[in-house]
Amino acid sequence: MGFFGFLFGTLVGKIVSFALAIIVLAIVFVVTVFVLAAFGGPEPCTPGGGTITISASNANLFNDKWDSFDAILDGGSISLVTFNESEISSRANEFAEEKGGNVRDIRVCIHDGFGEVTGTLDAFGGIDADFRASGSARLSGLHPEVDFIDIEIGNIPGFLVDPFKSLFEDAIEELLENINLKHLYTPTLTEGQARLDGLP
Repeated sequence: MGFFGFLFGTLVGKIVSFALAIIVLAIVFVVTVFVLAAFGGPEPCTPGGGTITISASNANLFNDKWDSFDAILDGGSISLVTFNESEISSRANEFAEEKGGNVRDIRVCIHDGFGEVTGTLDAFGGIDADFRASGSARLSGLHPEVDFIDIEIGNIPGFLVDPFKSLFEDAIEELLENINLKHLYTPTLTEGQARLDGLP
């Protein structure tokens, strides 16, 4: 009995053939998903308030506004602050770089009641994947929390994205865990800007 006779003519051979077929299909599936993740992907989010400019000066403006806002809250008074998309996007990129997270090239777009973020995720064994996510933020705990509405990763079809959502969410949560909230903040999102009302 030859090799093929063994594979297809005996019970043990049929079991081995089935197992090999499953392994090959799994490898093909994983490779296909990695290729779909790595090539192409969602377009950058559409700004609600005009062109987004990523720069150190916008990141510094965010920091200056935040420091003034936080100082008033530390003094025991209520306060509010408004940030535009360029300030938020610039600070998000600076923060991700400082913390060495798995997310880069971040762009944040603000719309009425929700925000969108696009960027590149380094979470596929050295393969980069562009992503787009939308949702809202809660700033009432020890760290910011995000409630995702929709997530797109690379060119992976929606029905295949679910197993990879946890990679994306883990990367975002890892960054957010580095942000400690000292006060109670209530965000209000309108086209192009985010307003924070703070309580001491």
